[in-house]
Amino acid sequence: MATAGHSLKQRVYHGLREFLVIALYLWVIFALFEVYKAVLVSQYHISIAAKSFALINALALAKIAVIAREFKLDEKLRPAGKPLIYATLLNAAVFSALLACFKILEEAAVGWYHRESFAQSTARFGGSWHGILCLIAIFFVMLIPFSAFSELGVVLGDGKLTQLFFWAPNP
Repeated sequence: MATAGHSLKQRVYHGLREFLVIALYLWVIFALFEVYKAVLVSQYHISIAAKSFALINALALAKIAVIAREFKLDEKLRPAGKPLIYATLLNAAVFSALLACFKILEEAAVGWYHRESFAQSTARFGGSWHGILCLIAIFFVMLIPFSAFSELGVVLGDGKLTQLFFWAPNP
């Protein structure tokens, strides 16, 4: 994570890289949701528009996550003196609720554009409290590994976890 000691260029680069990683992760998840939805309703064909919408969703929600991190929301969710699982689960829970709120607002805005009521627009992902809770639960589960990776990165130090995962160790 970029600190105050880094230059503006380094912080921008780090923020952009973080945004792209989050967006890629979310895009894969949303694209898989589209495939799963197609299988469930026996659609064997997914339009390019649905895949593009998954990418747009991922970019928008990744930006929200990066902004929340800029406001140090994740730091406020790190209980001192507790095992890492607490921060991981709390971080995943808060970010999943945040992402779900913005997903609901997005569906409502798309519905409003198509002159649909709020109930009609939210019907696309369940339309009831059960659907909304299911959406939050899905976001929560998908964000646990991402939050764990982030929290481990904080503990190990800036860039160390990424180095361990993606580069061969020096002999």
